Formats: sequence, structure tokens, C-alpha cells
Amino acid sequence: MSGPTLYIDCFSGVAGDMFVGALLDAGAGSLGLLQAELGKVDFDGWSIATESIKVSGIAATRFSVIIEGEEQEPRSLSDIEELIARSGLSEKVRSHCLAIFGRVARAEARAHGESLQTVHFHEVGMVDSIIDIISTCVLFEELKPGEVFCSPVALGSGTVQTRHGIMPVPSPATALLLKGLPVLQGGERQELATPTGAALVSYFARSFGALPTMKLTGAGYGAGTRETRGPNLLRILMGERMKGAAGGIIDQQTLIETNIDDSTPERLAYLVDQLLAAGAADAWLTPVIMKKGRPGVVLSILCAPGEEGEQLDLIFRESSTFGVRTSMVQRNCLERRLETVQTSYGQVQVKIGKWRGRDVTVSPEYEDCRQVARKNGVPLATVYEAALAAASQ
Repeated sequence: MSGPTLYIDCFSGVAGDMFVGALLDAGAGSLGLLQAELGKVDFDGWSIATESIKVSGIAATRFSVIIEGEEQEPRSLSDIEELIARSGLSEKVRSHCLAIFGRVARAEARAHGESLQTVHFHEVGMVDSIIDIISTCVLFEELKPGEVFCSPVALGSGTVQTRHGIMPVPSPATALLLKGLPVLQGGERQELATPTGAALVSYFARSFGALPTMKLTGAGYGAGTRETRGPNLLRILMGERMKGAAGGIIDQQTLIETNIDDSTPERLAYLVDQLLAAGAADAWLTPVIMKKGRPGVVLSILCAPGEEGEQLDLIFRESSTFGVRTSMVQRNCLERRLETVQTSYGQVQVKIGKWRGRDVTVSPEYEDCRQVARKNGVPLATVYEAALAAASQ
């Protein structure tokens, strides 16, 4: 892992300016860096500023974009793509920006029944939102986090006034951008998660749920502009993943178990597949002898803390059990990374595990090997061995 672990804490929602403020407050980059990088983009009539403020007694950074001139016109995806492509931003930052705006465009198009060619950004296509997205991408590239986790996102409730008119909270585009991610309503009757904020967390965060086990090295608070009953802040916690005494990563997991003695092997196999597809870190069946000498199985699932809900839904819907046991367990894991190797049959991803600073395990990805083997008409083992040989060179 090249950089620190980040945990984005969206207890009061998320917006683009809050994201930039929290990153700056955590020590990623500077206002001067953002001014220099934004100067590489061909638009005028803007300036940026930061302010150190207190929100509910918590020191935070407020990031502001000041726009001059007349009311802005909405932009199309092609307008923004051209703006980013013609800029002097680095290739990595341009790639991040284009991917995020592409996500927003697809959500807006679906929400409003339009195509990618005809949909126009309103709030997200304005200069301030463009600056928020570019600034976040610049700061992420400066920080280069190794892992990014995110809490469930507080959405708020009620309605919000947009250029399309009054819409329910979350707005249709926000709901689509956060599809498949954990959310909660929060205690405020207003919009807490904006489309820009939703696009940023859904793009940069790779895991969602509880705070992972790590050694904290810093924290940053980005202040929002709306008045809320609680602190209107986005918090970013920064740290290093905890390592065991012998090396590797210490990880906290929830273990869910239940005994089943009245189900068919086909139903149980299907359930295990569904649990893994829903995000379980692992799921397995152990044969046991139960009461009255009946053969049965113990269904076991490992998942991240805070992600038990969907696993329990599947267990109760797809099995005959009337109850489960849950407990917290600690895993000691190898540090891992994915690399792509070139074999004579095609490219294959391999997972490499590190222990005490040394690479100790190499495992080709099964799905890559399967697809390459089918494409070339060779045995799976042949591709597997070729990937191992390529990785060792």
C-alpha cells in the first residue's frame, strides 16, 4: 500500500466543498496547490478560499468557491469532458475527473429519462461543483491513499429545491450514485448528501461500513454551509492499518454462524454463492452431527462489521434456520496487492501477499485464468502455471 488508510465519516452527509475542506484540514495539499492546478483549466471568473472555523466546538476548515459574473449555463457531459481533456492537469487527475463526471452523467440521464448525449448538468455542471471535483481529485493524487473506507452515508429527509424544481431527499441522481452502498436517513429534515458528494464517495471509497482497525495518525474536518442541529461536518480519519506482532494486517470481522439439518445441498450451495456475491469476506459449510444423531452443517460467514444486515436477510430468506450466532473475531492477514502479468495466453491478474516486508504468496485470479483458458482452448492448470511463472520473473 502506497499511502495512508482513509476513513470518510459521513455522519452528517457529504458535499463537494466539505470533502475538499476535510482533505485540506487533514493535511493533504494546500490552497496554493489547488490554485495552481485549477489555473490549468480553461475557465475564468472564480476564486477559492479557506476559513478556519468552529462547528459545535470542533475546529474545521471551510472551503469556498467564489464565482463572479452572470448566471451560469448548464453544461453537457461533452462540454465538461472537453474542458478536462484540454486542461494541463496530470493524466491521473484527468482520468479521475472524467470517471466521476461520467458517473454523474449516467445517474442524471437515468434519473431524468434522457441520454448521455442530451443530459445537461445543472448543479453539478456549475463552476463551483467542477472546482470541488477537480480539487478533490488533485488532493487524492497528492495524498495517494492506500485504502479508502467510508461510513454509511447520512442522506437527510424532506425535499430540496433544485433547478429541475422541488425534489425528494435524496434526489434521484444522488440515490442512483449511492445504489448498493450503505446509507441512513440521519436526523435532519434537509438534504445532507449532494450529488457531487455522492459521486466522490462512491468513486474513491472501496469499502463501506465500520471503521477498520488502524492506528490513527490524523483527522480532518470539512465544514458545510447549511445550518443543522448537529455539527454539519465531514470527517476524514487517516491512519495506518494495524499490523500483528509477526507482521501482516489485523482486521476485525463479524462471524455469523448457524446450524442447519433440514436443507438440501443444492439450496445450501446456492446460499453460499449469494452470501459471497453480497459482500461476505468468506462463507463456508462444515459437516457436523447434531442432536438425535442427525447429520447437518454449520453455515459460517465472515463479513465486515456493520455489513451484517444483508447477510442476515439472505440467511433467513434462503435457509430454514430460526436463529444465528454472531461474534467479533480478529483476522491476521497478509498485506496484499494485485498485479497484472503477461502470459503467452493473455493477461492474468495475480494476488500477491506480503509478510514481514517480503512477498511470500502469489495466487493467480481464478476468473482471469478461467476466461483465458476458455479463449485459448487450453487446460486451466496450464494458464495458472504460466501466470505463476510470469509473476516470479
